[in-house]
Amino acid sequence: MTAGVVASPPSRTAPIAVGVWFLAALFLGPWLFAHVPFPGPQLIILALAVVAAVTLNPWLQTLSWRALVGMHALRLIGIWFLILGAQGLLATSFATRAGWGDIVVALGAIGLVFARPKPLVYAWNSLGVLDLIVAVGTATVVAQSGTIPGVQPLTQLPLNLVPTFFVPFFIASHVAIYRKLNVA
Repeated sequence: MTAGVVASPPSRTAPIAVGVWFLAALFLGPWLFAHVPFPGPQLIILALAVVAAVTLNPWLQTLSWRALVGMHALRLIGIWFLILGAQGLLATSFATRAGWGDIVVALGAIGLVFARPKPLVYAWNSLGVLDLIVAVGTATVVAQSGTIPGVQPLTQLPLNLVPTFFVPFFIASHVAIYRKLNVA
């Protein structure tokens, strides 16, 4: 008889924690942007990304490869950024960079759900991380420069969920994808 390692079932607390985090971001996000001075929001977003990548990784690893990649289809939100930019409600530099970056990553995710060539997944995953870094960096520059229009829509409902929930969550999912790729 051989002794084997028994895998523990996926934690039920992680999805609950993600739900609580989503609700906190929904309701506290506007307060955060109104009351925490620069660079507070950026540091909070960075901290959320690190905490999410570390604490959610065991749960994210239990998700299927298709679910991890497919969730990035939500990044079609980039279309909304382009619309707000065209209407003069969002800084053009942010709307263009974040909008098109998110659209390309979302369409890539949709395509990769059906085909999984490992080198292409590495490239897509790296592009996805880079897009998030460029978007946060551009939003920071726009906010600090006082550009009008700025990134005000990202500080109010419902778009405040982008920096306070989706960006950190997507970073955590990219980390999980890298880990799955390195194991496979």
